[in-house]
Amino acid sequence: MKRFNIKDILSAAALAVLTLSYTACVNDLDVENINPQQVQTPDMDAIFSKIYANMVVTGQTGPNGNGDIDDIDEGTSSLIRQLWNANELPTDEAHCIWGDAGIPEFNHNSWSDTHPMMQALYYRLYFGITVANYFLEQTADASDEKTLTQRAEARFLRAFYYSHLMDLYGNVPFVTVVTTDPAPYATRSEIFKFVESELKDIIGEGSGSDILKDPAQRVAYGRADKAAAWLLLSRIYLNAEVYTGTAQWENAKDYAKKILTDGTYDIVTTSDYSYSPYQLLFMADNDKNGAQKEIILPAIHDGVDTQTWGGALFIIASTCNDKIKDNYPYGSKENWGGNHCRSQFVNKFFPAGGYATGTPEDVKISGADDRALFYNIGHTLSITKESDFTKGFAYVKFLNVYADGSQPKHTQFVDTDFPMMRAAEAYLNIAEADARLNGGNCTPEGLNAIKKIRSRAKGSYGYTGDASFTLSQICDEWSREYGFEGRRRMDLVRFGKFGGQSEYKWEWMGGTEKGTPFDKHFNIYPIPNSDINANPNLQGHQNPGY
Repeated sequence: MKRFNIKDILSAAALAVLTLSYTACVNDLDVENINPQQVQTPDMDAIFSKIYANMVVTGQTGPNGNGDIDDIDEGTSSLIRQLWNANELPTDEAHCIWGDAGIPEFNHNSWSDTHPMMQALYYRLYFGITVANYFLEQTADASDEKTLTQRAEARFLRAFYYSHLMDLYGNVPFVTVVTTDPAPYATRSEIFKFVESELKDIIGEGSGSDILKDPAQRVAYGRADKAAAWLLLSRIYLNAEVYTGTAQWENAKDYAKKILTDGTYDIVTTSDYSYSPYQLLFMADNDKNGAQKEIILPAIHDGVDTQTWGGALFIIASTCNDKIKDNYPYGSKENWGGNHCRSQFVNKFFPAGGYATGTPEDVKISGADDRALFYNIGHTLSITKESDFTKGFAYVKFLNVYADGSQPKHTQFVDTDFPMMRAAEAYLNIAEADARLNGGNCTPEGLNAIKKIRSRAKGSYGYTGDASFTLSQICDEWSREYGFEGRRRMDLVRFGKFGGQSEYKWEWMGGTEKGTPFDKHFNIYPIPNSDINANPNLQGHQNPGY
Protein backbone atom coordinates (compact mmCIF):
# COMPACT_ATOMS: atom_id res chain seq x y z
CA MET A 1 0.00 0.00 0.00
CA LYS A 2 1.09 3.54 -0.75
CA ARG A 3 -0.64 6.45 0.91
CA PHE A 4 -0.63 9.83 -0.81
CA ASN A 5 -0.88 12.73 1.59
CA ILE A 6 -2.01 16.24 0.77
CA LYS A 7 -1.60 18.32 3.86
CA ASP A 8 -1.90 22.01 4.70
CA ILE A 9 -3.60 22.85 1.40
CA LEU A 10 -7.14 23.02 2.72
CA SER A 11 -8.60 26.23 4.10
CA ALA A 12 -7.38 26.98 7.58
CA ALA A 13 -10.98 27.15 8.80
CA ALA A 14 -11.49 23.49 8.00
CA LEU A 15 -8.81 22.42 10.49
CA ALA A 16 -8.52 19.16 8.57
CA VAL A 17 -6.02 16.86 6.99
CA LEU A 18 -6.91 15.50 3.56
CA THR A 19 -5.38 12.14 2.77
CA LEU A 20 -5.41 10.53 -0.62
CA SER A 21 -4.94 6.86 0.11
CA TYR A 22 -3.41 5.05 -2.81
CA THR A 23 -3.80 1.29 -2.83
CA ALA A 24 -2.55 -0.60 -5.85
CA CYS A 25 -2.71 2.49 -8.05
CA VAL A 26 -6.21 3.34 -6.87
CA ASN A 27 -7.17 6.84 -5.77
CA ASP A 28 -9.04 6.49 -2.47
CA LEU A 29 -10.00 9.71 -0.73
CA ASP A 30 -10.11 9.55 3.06
CA VAL A 31 -10.96 12.67 5.04
CA GLU A 32 -10.01 12.93 8.68
CA ASN A 33 -11.45 16.00 10.35
CA ILE A 34 -10.31 17.07 13.78
CA ASN A 35 -13.86 18.18 14.52
CA PRO A 36 -16.30 15.61 13.11
CA GLN A 37 -19.17 18.10 13.40
CA GLN A 38 -17.40 20.63 11.22
CA VAL A 39 -17.97 20.76 7.46
CA GLN A 40 -14.75 20.51 5.53
CA THR A 41 -14.16 23.13 2.83
CA PRO A 42 -11.25 22.34 0.53
CA ASP A 43 -9.13 25.21 -0.75
CA MET A 44 -9.48 24.42 -4.44
CA ASP A 45 -6.93 27.01 -5.55
CA ALA A 46 -4.35 25.36 -3.30
CA ILE A 47 -5.22 21.90 -4.57
CA PHE A 48 -4.99 23.18 -8.16
CA SER A 49 -1.54 24.62 -7.40
CA LYS A 50 -0.45 21.27 -5.97
CA ILE A 51 -1.03 19.60 -9.36
CA TYR A 52 1.69 21.89 -10.76
CA ALA A 53 3.85 21.75 -7.63
CA ASN A 54 4.04 17.97 -8.00
CA MET A 55 6.67 18.56 -10.69
CA VAL A 56 9.04 20.13 -8.15
CA VAL A 57 8.26 19.64 -4.46
CA THR A 58 8.09 16.33 -2.62
CA GLY A 59 6.19 17.26 0.54
CA GLN A 60 4.60 20.05 2.53
CA THR A 61 7.40 21.35 4.73
CA GLY A 62 10.42 21.87 2.51
CA PRO A 63 13.12 19.56 1.26
CA ASN A 64 12.39 16.78 3.75
CA GLY A 65 9.72 15.85 6.26
CA ASN A 66 5.95 15.57 5.79
CA GLY A 67 6.39 13.91 2.39
CA ASP A 68 3.65 13.33 -0.12
CA ILE A 69 4.13 9.56 -0.47
CA ASP A 70 4.40 7.22 2.51
CA ASP A 71 7.07 4.50 2.58
CA ILE A 72 9.15 6.22 -0.12
CA ASP A 73 12.32 8.18 0.67
CA GLU A 74 11.23 11.77 0.07
CA GLY A 75 14.45 12.90 -1.58
CA THR A 76 14.21 10.18 -4.21
CA SER A 77 10.51 10.80 -4.93
CA SER A 78 11.20 14.00 -6.90
CA LEU A 79 9.59 13.90 -10.33
CA ILE A 80 12.37 15.75 -12.16
CA ARG A 81 15.12 13.86 -10.35
CA GLN A 82 13.76 10.46 -11.27
CA LEU A 83 12.69 11.42 -14.79
CA TRP A 84 16.27 12.57 -15.26
CA ASN A 85 17.76 9.36 -13.84
CA ALA A 86 15.44 7.10 -15.85
CA ASN A 87 16.02 8.89 -19.14
CA GLU A 88 19.71 9.87 -18.88
CA LEU A 89 21.66 7.27 -16.91
CA PRO A 90 20.78 4.26 -19.11
CA THR A 91 21.89 6.15 -22.26
CA ASP A 92 24.88 7.46 -24.17
CA GLU A 93 24.79 10.82 -22.36
CA ALA A 94 25.15 10.41 -18.59
CA HIS A 95 26.67 8.07 -16.03
CA CYS A 96 26.60 8.30 -12.22
CA ILE A 97 29.45 7.35 -9.89
CA TRP A 98 27.21 6.73 -6.87
CA GLY A 99 26.35 3.30 -5.51
CA ASP A 100 22.88 4.19 -4.21
CA ALA A 101 20.35 1.40 -4.68
CA GLY A 102 19.15 1.61 -8.27
CA ILE A 103 21.96 3.75 -9.71
CA PRO A 104 24.24 0.91 -10.93
CA GLU A 105 21.20 -0.75 -12.50
CA PHE A 106 20.47 2.46 -14.42
CA ASN A 107 24.11 2.74 -15.51
CA HIS A 108 24.22 -0.85 -16.74
CA ASN A 109 20.72 -1.31 -18.18
CA SER A 110 19.97 -4.11 -15.75
CA TRP A 111 16.98 -3.16 -13.59
CA SER A 112 14.17 -5.38 -12.31
CA ASP A 113 10.63 -4.84 -11.04
CA THR A 114 11.98 -4.05 -7.56
CA HIS A 115 13.97 -1.01 -8.74
CA PRO A 116 13.40 1.57 -5.94
CA MET A 117 13.76 4.73 -8.01
CA MET A 118 11.39 3.59 -10.73
CA GLN A 119 8.92 2.70 -8.00
CA ALA A 120 9.27 6.22 -6.58
CA LEU A 121 8.77 7.81 -10.01
CA TYR A 122 5.73 5.62 -10.68
CA TYR A 123 4.02 6.72 -7.48
CA ARG A 124 5.02 10.36 -7.99
CA LEU A 125 3.32 10.39 -11.40
CA TYR A 126 0.21 8.80 -9.95
CA PHE A 127 0.23 11.27 -7.08
CA GLY A 128 -0.12 14.09 -9.63
CA ILE A 129 -2.94 12.19 -11.31
CA THR A 130 -4.61 11.65 -7.92
CA VAL A 131 -4.65 15.35 -7.10
CA ALA A 132 -5.90 16.22 -10.61
CA ASN A 133 -8.70 13.65 -10.33
CA TYR A 134 -9.78 15.07 -6.99
CA PHE A 135 -9.73 18.65 -8.26
CA LEU A 136 -11.74 17.73 -11.36
CA GLU A 137 -14.36 15.88 -9.31
CA GLN A 138 -14.76 18.75 -6.87
CA THR A 139 -15.19 21.29 -9.69
CA ALA A 140 -17.37 19.19 -12.00
CA ASP A 141 -20.35 21.57 -11.72
CA ALA A 142 -18.36 24.79 -12.14
CA SER A 143 -19.30 27.22 -14.90
CA ASP A 144 -17.19 30.29 -14.16
CA GLU A 145 -14.35 31.13 -16.52
CA LYS A 146 -11.61 30.92 -13.89
CA THR A 147 -12.51 27.40 -12.81
CA LEU A 148 -13.09 26.17 -16.35
CA THR A 149 -9.60 27.35 -17.26
CA GLN A 150 -8.17 25.64 -14.19
CA ARG A 151 -10.01 22.45 -15.11
CA ALA A 152 -8.48 22.53 -18.60
CA GLU A 153 -5.03 22.91 -17.07
CA ALA A 154 -5.69 20.10 -14.58
CA ARG A 155 -6.72 17.86 -17.46
CA PHE A 156 -3.58 18.84 -19.36
CA LEU A 157 -1.36 17.99 -16.40
CA ARG A 158 -3.16 14.68 -15.86
CA ALA A 159 -2.57 13.86 -19.54
CA PHE A 160 1.05 15.01 -19.18
CA TYR A 161 1.61 12.65 -16.24
CA TYR A 162 -0.09 9.80 -18.10
CA SER A 163 2.10 10.48 -21.15
CA HIS A 164 5.18 9.83 -19.01
CA LEU A 165 3.65 6.64 -17.61
CA MET A 166 2.89 5.53 -21.17
CA ASP A 167 6.44 6.28 -22.30
CA LEU A 168 8.23 4.77 -19.31
CA TYR A 169 6.03 1.84 -18.23
CA GLY A 170 3.91 1.10 -21.29
CA ASN A 171 0.82 -0.71 -19.98
CA VAL A 172 -0.33 0.75 -16.69
CA PRO A 173 -3.29 1.16 -14.31
CA PHE A 174 -5.75 3.77 -15.51
CA VAL A 175 -8.16 5.79 -13.38
CA THR A 176 -9.78 9.21 -13.79
CA VAL A 177 -11.99 9.24 -10.67
CA VAL A 178 -11.55 9.02 -6.93
CA THR A 179 -12.54 5.49 -5.98
CA THR A 180 -11.76 2.63 -3.60
CA ASP A 181 -11.96 0.07 -6.39
CA PRO A 182 -8.74 -1.40 -7.79
CA ALA A 183 -7.67 0.52 -10.88
CA PRO A 184 -8.18 -1.37 -14.14
CA TYR A 185 -5.27 -2.34 -16.34
CA ALA A 186 -4.87 -0.37 -19.58
CA THR A 187 -2.67 -1.03 -22.59
CA ARG A 188 -0.20 1.49 -23.91
CA SER A 189 -2.45 2.09 -26.93
CA GLU A 190 -5.41 2.79 -24.65
CA ILE A 191 -3.40 5.32 -22.64
CA PHE A 192 -2.31 6.92 -25.92
CA LYS A 193 -5.93 7.30 -27.03
CA PHE A 194 -6.89 8.89 -23.71
CA VAL A 195 -4.01 11.38 -23.76
CA GLU A 196 -4.72 12.26 -27.39
CA SER A 197 -8.46 12.71 -26.75
CA GLU A 198 -7.94 14.84 -23.62
CA LEU A 199 -5.48 17.14 -25.33
CA LYS A 200 -7.66 17.61 -28.38
CA ASP A 201 -10.67 18.38 -26.20
CA ILE A 202 -8.95 21.05 -24.13
CA ILE A 203 -7.62 22.87 -27.21
CA GLY A 204 -11.14 23.11 -28.59
CA GLU A 205 -11.15 20.21 -31.03
CA GLY A 206 -13.72 18.33 -28.94
CA SER A 207 -17.06 19.17 -27.38
CA GLY A 208 -15.94 20.08 -23.86
CA SER A 209 -16.12 23.46 -22.12
CA ASP A 210 -12.74 23.19 -20.39
CA ILE A 211 -10.52 25.06 -22.86
CA LEU A 212 -6.91 26.11 -22.40
CA LYS A 213 -6.03 29.74 -22.98
CA ASP A 214 -4.51 30.77 -26.30
CA PRO A 215 -0.74 31.28 -25.94
CA ALA A 216 -0.97 35.07 -26.15
CA GLN A 217 -3.59 35.05 -23.35
CA ARG A 218 -1.82 32.60 -21.04
CA VAL A 219 -2.93 33.24 -17.47
CA ALA A 220 0.63 33.51 -16.15
CA TYR A 221 4.15 32.22 -16.73
CA GLY A 222 4.21 28.65 -15.48
CA ARG A 223 0.60 27.92 -16.44
CA ALA A 224 -0.16 25.62 -19.37
CA ASP A 225 -1.80 27.01 -22.49
CA LYS A 226 -2.73 25.59 -25.90
CA ALA A 227 0.91 25.61 -27.02
CA ALA A 228 1.75 23.12 -24.26
CA ALA A 229 -1.04 20.84 -25.50
CA TRP A 230 0.05 21.25 -29.14
CA LEU A 231 3.61 20.31 -28.22
CA LEU A 232 2.55 17.31 -26.14
CA LEU A 233 0.37 16.14 -29.03
CA SER A 234 3.33 16.55 -31.39
CA ARG A 235 5.51 14.59 -28.97
CA ILE A 236 3.17 11.63 -28.62
CA TYR A 237 2.58 11.57 -32.39
CA LEU A 238 6.34 11.54 -32.99
CA ASN A 239 6.52 8.46 -30.76
CA ALA A 240 3.21 6.95 -31.89
CA GLU A 241 4.85 4.06 -33.74
CA VAL A 242 6.59 3.04 -30.51
CA TYR A 243 3.46 3.45 -28.41
CA THR A 244 0.82 2.01 -30.75
CA GLY A 245 2.57 0.36 -33.69
CA THR A 246 1.21 2.97 -36.11
CA ALA A 247 3.31 5.96 -37.18
CA GLN A 248 1.77 9.45 -37.19
CA TRP A 249 4.60 11.60 -38.57
CA GLU A 250 2.31 14.06 -40.38
CA ASN A 251 0.38 14.79 -37.19
CA ALA A 252 3.66 15.26 -35.30
CA LYS A 253 4.71 17.86 -37.84
CA ASP A 254 1.34 19.63 -38.02
CA TYR A 255 0.98 20.20 -34.27
CA ALA A 256 4.59 21.36 -33.96
CA LYS A 257 3.96 23.90 -36.71
CA LYS A 258 0.97 25.31 -34.79
CA ILE A 259 3.35 26.51 -32.08
CA LEU A 260 5.67 28.30 -34.48
CA THR A 261 2.96 29.82 -36.66
CA ASP A 262 1.15 31.17 -33.60
CA GLY A 263 4.21 33.36 -32.92
CA THR A 264 3.98 33.58 -29.14
CA TYR A 265 6.80 31.11 -28.55
CA ASP A 266 10.04 30.60 -30.43
CA ILE A 267 13.65 29.78 -29.70
CA VAL A 268 15.72 32.49 -28.02
CA THR A 269 18.30 33.78 -30.50
CA THR A 270 19.64 36.94 -28.84
CA SER A 271 21.12 37.77 -25.46
CA ASP A 272 21.72 41.09 -23.72
CA TYR A 273 24.27 39.42 -21.48
CA SER A 274 27.65 37.70 -21.68
CA TYR A 275 25.90 34.34 -21.62
CA SER A 276 24.73 32.88 -24.92
CA PRO A 277 21.02 32.71 -25.83
CA TYR A 278 21.13 28.95 -25.23
CA GLN A 279 22.56 29.38 -21.72
CA LEU A 280 19.78 31.80 -20.76
CA LEU A 281 17.39 28.83 -20.80
CA PHE A 282 19.09 27.18 -17.83
CA MET A 283 19.78 30.08 -15.45
CA ALA A 284 18.24 31.37 -12.22
CA ASP A 285 16.33 34.16 -13.97
CA ASN A 286 15.12 32.14 -16.95
CA ASP A 287 11.61 33.38 -16.16
CA LYS A 288 12.60 36.93 -17.16
CA ASN A 289 15.96 37.04 -18.99
CA GLY A 290 14.40 36.34 -22.40
CA ALA A 291 14.26 32.57 -22.08
CA GLN A 292 10.57 32.75 -21.15
CA LYS A 293 9.81 33.20 -24.86
CA GLU A 294 11.05 29.65 -25.49
CA ILE A 295 9.95 27.89 -22.31
CA ILE A 296 6.41 26.66 -22.91
CA LEU A 297 6.01 24.68 -19.68
CA PRO A 298 8.42 25.44 -16.83
CA ALA A 299 8.62 23.61 -13.54
CA ILE A 300 8.95 26.70 -11.36
CA HIS A 301 11.64 26.81 -8.69
CA ASP A 302 12.30 29.28 -5.91
CA GLY A 303 15.19 28.90 -3.50
CA VAL A 304 12.95 29.82 -0.55
CA ASP A 305 9.48 28.56 -1.41
CA THR A 306 10.21 25.34 -3.34
CA GLN A 307 13.10 23.76 -1.48
CA THR A 308 13.76 20.22 -2.65
CA TRP A 309 16.63 17.78 -2.99
CA GLY A 310 15.31 17.03 -6.44
CA GLY A 311 14.38 19.40 -9.24
CA ALA A 312 16.95 21.70 -10.78
CA LEU A 313 19.08 21.58 -7.62
CA PHE A 314 19.63 17.87 -8.17
CA ILE A 315 20.90 18.47 -11.71
CA ILE A 316 23.12 21.41 -10.71
CA ALA A 317 24.59 19.80 -7.58
CA SER A 318 25.01 16.31 -9.03
CA THR A 319 26.90 17.51 -12.11
CA CYS A 320 29.43 19.62 -10.18
CA ASN A 321 32.02 19.07 -7.46
CA ASP A 322 34.02 21.45 -5.26
CA LYS A 323 36.73 21.94 -7.89
CA ILE A 324 34.17 23.14 -10.42
CA LYS A 325 32.61 25.43 -7.84
CA ASP A 326 36.00 27.12 -7.33
CA ASN A 327 36.74 27.58 -11.05
CA TYR A 328 33.27 28.09 -12.50
CA PRO A 329 30.75 29.35 -9.92
CA TYR A 330 27.36 27.78 -10.55
CA GLY A 331 25.36 29.39 -7.76
CA SER A 332 24.82 26.69 -5.12
CA LYS A 333 26.96 25.57 -2.23
CA GLU A 334 25.88 21.98 -2.93
CA ASN A 335 28.54 20.03 -4.85
CA TRP A 336 27.68 16.34 -4.99
CA GLY A 337 29.86 15.33 -7.96
CA GLY A 338 27.91 12.32 -9.22
CA ASN A 339 26.59 12.63 -12.76
CA HIS A 340 29.19 13.03 -15.51
CA CYS A 341 29.38 12.38 -19.27
CA ARG A 342 29.93 9.29 -21.28
CA SER A 343 32.49 9.92 -24.04
CA GLN A 344 29.89 9.34 -26.78
CA PHE A 345 28.06 12.48 -25.68
CA VAL A 346 31.25 14.58 -25.83
CA ASN A 347 32.11 13.13 -29.24
CA LYS A 348 28.86 14.45 -30.69
CA PHE A 349 30.34 17.92 -30.28
CA PHE A 350 33.95 16.92 -30.98
CA PRO A 351 33.86 14.07 -33.53
CA ALA A 352 37.53 14.70 -34.40
CA GLY A 353 38.70 15.74 -30.92
CA GLY A 354 40.18 19.20 -30.64
CA TYR A 355 38.38 20.30 -27.49
CA ALA A 356 39.99 22.85 -25.20
CA THR A 357 40.82 22.07 -21.60
CA GLY A 358 38.98 24.48 -19.35
CA THR A 359 35.63 25.71 -18.13
CA PRO A 360 32.41 25.46 -20.18
CA GLU A 361 33.15 28.91 -21.59
CA ASP A 362 36.50 27.69 -22.93
CA VAL A 363 35.24 24.37 -24.24
CA LYS A 364 32.18 25.72 -26.05
CA ILE A 365 34.39 28.14 -28.00
CA SER A 366 36.70 25.34 -29.08
CA GLY A 367 33.70 23.37 -30.27
CA ALA A 368 32.10 26.34 -32.01
CA ASP A 369 28.83 25.34 -30.37
CA ASP A 370 27.19 27.15 -27.48
CA ARG A 371 25.80 23.84 -26.23
CA ALA A 372 29.23 22.23 -25.64
CA LEU A 373 29.18 23.23 -21.97
CA PHE A 374 31.78 20.78 -20.70
CA TYR A 375 34.13 21.24 -17.76
CA ASN A 376 37.23 19.08 -18.17
CA ILE A 377 40.00 20.55 -16.01
CA GLY A 378 41.48 17.47 -14.33
CA HIS A 379 39.02 15.19 -16.13
CA THR A 380 39.64 12.44 -18.66
CA LEU A 381 37.36 11.82 -21.63
CA SER A 382 36.67 8.15 -20.97
CA ILE A 383 35.15 6.56 -17.89
CA THR A 384 37.87 4.08 -17.01
CA LYS A 385 36.81 3.94 -13.36
CA GLU A 386 33.10 4.07 -12.62
CA SER A 387 33.44 5.45 -9.09
CA ASP A 388 35.59 8.46 -10.08
CA PHE A 389 33.77 11.67 -11.06
CA THR A 390 36.85 12.98 -12.90
CA LYS A 391 36.84 9.98 -15.26
CA GLY A 392 34.51 11.51 -17.78
CA PHE A 393 33.86 15.20 -18.49
CA ALA A 394 31.41 17.20 -16.41
CA TYR A 395 28.51 18.86 -18.24
CA VAL A 396 27.65 22.14 -16.52
CA LYS A 397 24.54 23.31 -18.30
CA PHE A 398 22.20 24.37 -15.47
CA LEU A 399 23.29 27.29 -13.27
CA ASN A 400 21.76 29.00 -10.25
CA VAL A 401 23.22 32.27 -11.52
CA TYR A 402 21.47 35.32 -12.98
CA ALA A 403 22.20 36.38 -16.55
CA ASP A 404 23.98 39.53 -15.36
CA GLY A 405 26.47 37.32 -13.50
CA SER A 406 25.11 37.86 -10.00
CA GLN A 407 23.98 35.03 -7.77
CA PRO A 408 20.82 34.64 -5.66
CA LYS A 409 21.16 35.41 -1.97
CA HIS A 410 20.15 31.84 -1.16
CA THR A 411 22.96 29.65 -2.43
CA GLN A 412 21.80 26.20 -1.47
CA PHE A 413 18.40 25.69 -3.08
CA VAL A 414 17.88 27.21 -6.49
CA ASP A 415 15.74 29.64 -8.49
CA THR A 416 16.40 27.95 -11.84
CA ASP A 417 13.15 26.84 -13.47
CA PHE A 418 13.35 23.49 -15.22
CA PRO A 419 12.04 23.61 -18.82
CA MET A 420 9.65 20.67 -19.05
CA MET A 421 8.73 21.77 -22.59
CA ARG A 422 10.36 24.36 -24.83
CA ALA A 423 9.94 25.55 -28.41
CA ALA A 424 13.14 23.97 -29.73
CA GLU A 425 11.34 20.64 -29.59
CA ALA A 426 8.86 21.87 -32.21
CA TYR A 427 11.71 22.50 -34.69
CA LEU A 428 13.27 19.09 -34.13
CA ASN A 429 9.88 17.37 -34.32
CA ILE A 430 9.29 19.02 -37.70
CA ALA A 431 12.74 18.03 -38.98
CA GLU A 432 12.48 14.42 -37.85
CA ALA A 433 8.90 13.92 -39.02
CA ASP A 434 9.82 15.48 -42.36
CA ALA A 435 12.78 13.12 -42.80
CA ARG A 436 10.72 10.07 -41.88
CA LEU A 437 8.05 11.06 -44.40
CA ASN A 438 10.68 11.43 -47.12
CA GLY A 439 12.77 8.32 -47.08
CA GLY A 440 15.01 9.28 -44.17
CA ASN A 441 16.25 12.61 -45.51
CA CYS A 442 14.97 16.12 -44.81
CA THR A 443 13.27 18.15 -47.51
CA PRO A 444 13.85 21.93 -47.45
CA GLU A 445 11.14 22.24 -44.77
CA GLY A 446 12.95 19.93 -42.38
CA LEU A 447 16.33 21.33 -43.33
CA ASN A 448 15.20 24.85 -42.47
CA ALA A 449 13.99 23.66 -39.06
CA ILE A 450 17.39 22.11 -38.31
CA LYS A 451 19.18 25.20 -39.55
CA LYS A 452 17.24 27.33 -37.03
CA ILE A 453 18.52 25.16 -34.20
CA ARG A 454 22.06 25.05 -35.59
CA SER A 455 22.15 28.79 -36.19
CA ARG A 456 21.26 29.53 -32.56
CA ALA A 457 23.95 27.12 -31.34
CA LYS A 458 26.48 27.95 -34.07
CA GLY A 459 26.86 24.20 -34.69
CA SER A 460 27.68 22.80 -38.13
CA TYR A 461 28.17 19.04 -37.68
CA GLY A 462 27.66 17.26 -40.96
CA TYR A 463 26.10 20.33 -42.56
CA THR A 464 27.16 20.91 -46.15
CA GLY A 465 25.40 23.89 -47.61
CA ASP A 466 21.89 22.98 -48.75
CA ALA A 467 22.34 19.21 -48.40
CA SER A 468 19.73 17.22 -46.53
CA PHE A 469 20.00 15.85 -43.02
CA THR A 470 19.68 12.13 -42.37
CA LEU A 471 17.82 10.51 -39.50
CA SER A 472 21.12 9.52 -37.89
CA GLN A 473 22.24 13.16 -37.91
CA ILE A 474 18.90 14.24 -36.45
CA CYS A 475 19.28 11.69 -33.65
CA ASP A 476 22.63 13.26 -32.76
CA GLU A 477 21.09 16.72 -32.94
CA TRP A 478 18.46 15.74 -30.36
CA SER A 479 21.33 14.89 -28.02
CA ARG A 480 23.25 18.10 -28.62
CA GLU A 481 20.16 20.29 -28.14
CA TYR A 482 18.59 18.40 -25.23
CA GLY A 483 21.61 16.87 -23.51
CA PHE A 484 21.09 16.30 -19.78
CA GLU A 485 17.46 17.51 -19.95
CA GLY A 486 16.02 14.11 -19.13
CA ARG A 487 14.68 12.81 -22.45
CA ARG A 488 17.49 10.88 -24.23
CA ARG A 489 16.12 7.37 -23.60
CA MET A 490 12.88 8.18 -25.43
CA ASP A 491 14.80 9.37 -28.50
CA LEU A 492 17.15 6.37 -28.60
CA VAL A 493 14.19 3.98 -28.38
CA ARG A 494 12.42 5.77 -31.24
CA PHE A 495 15.55 5.59 -33.42
CA GLY A 496 16.10 1.90 -32.65
CA LYS A 497 19.35 2.62 -30.81
CA PHE A 498 18.48 1.43 -27.30
CA GLY A 499 17.60 -2.13 -26.24
CA GLY A 500 17.63 -5.04 -28.65
CA GLN A 501 20.34 -3.76 -31.01
CA SER A 502 24.10 -4.09 -31.28
CA GLU A 503 25.12 -1.48 -33.85
CA TYR A 504 25.27 1.51 -31.51
CA LYS A 505 27.17 1.19 -28.24
CA TRP A 506 28.37 3.45 -25.46
CA GLU A 507 30.64 3.20 -22.42
CA TRP A 508 29.33 0.85 -19.72
CA MET A 509 26.25 0.01 -21.78
CA GLY A 510 25.06 -3.34 -20.49
CA GLY A 511 27.67 -3.25 -17.71
CA THR A 512 30.95 -3.49 -19.64
CA GLU A 513 33.41 -0.68 -20.25
CA LYS A 514 33.28 -0.91 -24.05
CA GLY A 515 29.54 -1.57 -24.10
CA THR A 516 27.44 -4.72 -24.41
CA PRO A 517 24.00 -4.97 -26.05
CA PHE A 518 21.02 -5.49 -23.76
CA ASP A 519 17.61 -6.96 -24.39
CA LYS A 520 14.74 -5.11 -26.06
CA HIS A 521 12.44 -5.59 -23.08
CA PHE A 522 14.44 -2.86 -21.31
CA ASN A 523 12.89 -0.32 -23.70
CA ILE A 524 10.13 0.02 -21.12
CA TYR A 525 10.35 -0.21 -17.35
CA PRO A 526 8.46 -2.80 -15.30
CA ILE A 527 5.37 -2.04 -13.28
CA PRO A 528 6.66 -2.08 -9.66
CA ASN A 529 6.14 -5.47 -8.09
CA SER A 530 4.59 -3.77 -5.04
CA ASP A 531 1.70 -2.67 -7.24
CA ILE A 532 1.42 -5.98 -9.06
CA ASN A 533 1.02 -7.68 -5.68
CA ALA A 534 -1.52 -5.18 -4.38
CA ASN A 535 -3.84 -4.82 -7.38
CA PRO A 536 -5.60 -7.97 -8.64
CA ASN A 537 -6.27 -6.24 -11.97
CA LEU A 538 -2.53 -6.09 -12.64
CA GLN A 539 -1.69 -9.68 -11.82
CA GLY A 540 -0.62 -11.52 -14.94
CA HIS A 541 0.00 -8.20 -16.71
CA GLN A 542 3.64 -7.44 -15.92
CA ASN A 543 5.53 -6.01 -18.88
CA PRO A 544 7.28 -8.69 -20.98
CA GLY A 545 10.72 -9.78 -19.82
CA TYR A 546 10.26 -8.92 -16.14
